[in-house]
Amino acid sequence: MIVAITGANGFIGQHLVHQFADRGWTVREVVRDDFERRRIGELFRGVDAVVHSAGATRAPSVVQLRESNVELTGVVADAARSAGVKRLIFVSSLAAIGPSASRDKAVSEATPTAPAEPYGRSKLDAEAIVRASGVPFTIVRPAAVYGPRDADFLELFRIARYGLALHPGNREQWISIIHARDLADAIVSVAETDEAVGRVYCLGNETPVQWAELFSIAAECAGKHVRLDVELPSWVVRIGATLGDVIAKATGKAGLWTTGKTELAKPAAWVCSSELARRELALGPETPIERGFCETYRWYVDHGWL
Repeated sequence: MIVAITGANGFIGQHLVHQFADRGWTVREVVRDDFERRRIGELFRGVDAVVHSAGATRAPSVVQLRESNVELTGVVADAARSAGVKRLIFVSSLAAIGPSASRDKAVSEATPTAPAEPYGRSKLDAEAIVRASGVPFTIVRPAAVYGPRDADFLELFRIARYGLALHPGNREQWISIIHARDLADAIVSVAETDEAVGRVYCLGNETPVQWAELFSIAAECAGKHVRLDVELPSWVVRIGATLGDVIAKATGKAGLWTTGKTELAKPAAWVCSSELARRELALGPETPIERGFCETYRWYVDHGWL
């Protein structure tokens, strides 16, 4: 069995490469240079599945975000159709659905979509392209993804290792979370399950967690305890986000503090149910957050990220 993985050198992409290889698949790695050289049609030829994981979680502008998530998906879908690909698996996001009303009212595949910010809207529009591609497809909507090689949760660990917690208005927000290895394992199962064609799966841990607890767990991985837990006032968050927007436009690189990203902190919960995936994909046991966080922390330290 042959799989082509877009964004193979990215955070999620690298975990996908390892998981597919470990399960006996032949992997074709597709990276940005392959798109620029218009080689993806060649790389897609003769494959059993394409996993489209390339994209952006943040960008200096909405236009650039849509270029990375919507327009790129169109290129992949066209190439997959032309190459006669048997299965297109799209890595979308829980953000394509939108937030949940509370911890106990998780969204699911049946929840009407209502993205709350530009990233979620770009992922939902990309999903529409996949659905209309004419290629047998499966869409996965992971919750917040963490693990070795991740740059987003790195900021949390950088703060927590000093015994500090800093919240842009989201200390008590409930979220679903998933280790990148568990996400990759689920995607391999999708590729190996014929019944998954035409399906959409939400993927996250079984028990939601609050950001305050995540800081505590990260601090403990560093051998510390949170001594100072700060919830930033809304006006500070707004100023920081505005400044982040300016820096993003000036440098061409968006950080975690932008107007779009701070919108994610406002809802009470980002919680999803993965019951359908657990029932239909026969997934293995999920990585406990405590173990996954400490594994991630050690990777950061060993590779000089911390």
